[in-house]
Amino acid sequence: MEDIYTVVSRMLGDGLRIVVATVVEADGSVPRGVSTKMVIPESGPTVGTIGGGCVEKYVVREARFVFEDGQTRVKTFNLGDESWSGLGMACGGTVKVALELVEPPERLIIFGSGNIARGCYRIAEILGQRVMVLDPFATEVAFPNAEIYTQDVLQKIKEVKITSYDSILVITEHRYDVEALRSVLDTKARYVGMIGSKNRVNAAYRDLVKEGVPAERLFQIYAPVGIDIGAETPEEISISIMAEIIKVRRGGTGEHLRLTKLLEKPEPTHPLRHKVSSEVFPETANAASEVAKSVKSE
Repeated sequence: MEDIYTVVSRMLGDGLRIVVATVVEADGSVPRGVSTKMVIPESGPTVGTIGGGCVEKYVVREARFVFEDGQTRVKTFNLGDESWSGLGMACGGTVKVALELVEPPERLIIFGSGNIARGCYRIAEILGQRVMVLDPFATEVAFPNAEIYTQDVLQKIKEVKITSYDSILVITEHRYDVEALRSVLDTKARYVGMIGSKNRVNAAYRDLVKEGVPAERLFQIYAPVGIDIGAETPEEISISIMAEIIKVRRGGTGEHLRLTKLLEKPEPTHPLRHKVSSEVFPETANAASEVAKSVKSE
């Protein structure tokens, strides 16, 4: 039977968001001890147990709110209390459980290995994204920490499990742009972009429409790729591309944020989101204990 760490790795690899429920404090007679974990995927059955019964049902219910706002929650349960919670489990002790959202890591998949591909790779590294490069001319020197494939790249992409946490860039210097784009049209990638002028993109789209690809699907592609910032150099173009990927991921507007008039009263700011690190092994219990000091507990 898979241990819980393997389960979490597999779920994240499948592109699932999960909530990890961890017992961070236990006092008295309780069914499970400190650091016991239960994994609650956004869809599908839970894995592991923190004691069963009403506690787990309540935790699964609370996990829905964590999925909605991303905020860590720390809940205290009196296992002998039959009052408002109706949790009475005859144990008599109390447990404190931290519920933490863990999301799959972002990944950038690049077809191509030229100057712009290298620029996007460097920015992705700064952003903490994993990077996969597929191109016959890619080297470890140019992409030192990337997962590189140089042989049969169009076949290789069919073997890769692509999720909604993946962004795909087609920047092959027009050597096999259309073939690469065709190979990823049916994936779940959050973002697919292809470099080229509007005339070149239009010609590629016309060829794909003749093959039976719906035009509506093609217009979901970000091509020509990037945000218009007047970029000219490969480095500037790389910034415009990665800015667009961030915009799609975060739901930004692309508008200027500058102040254009004096405010009569301060604008509301985003609420502080208390989130523990997405690194859940094995320090989660300690991190959650610290969060418990600043997050309102029930």
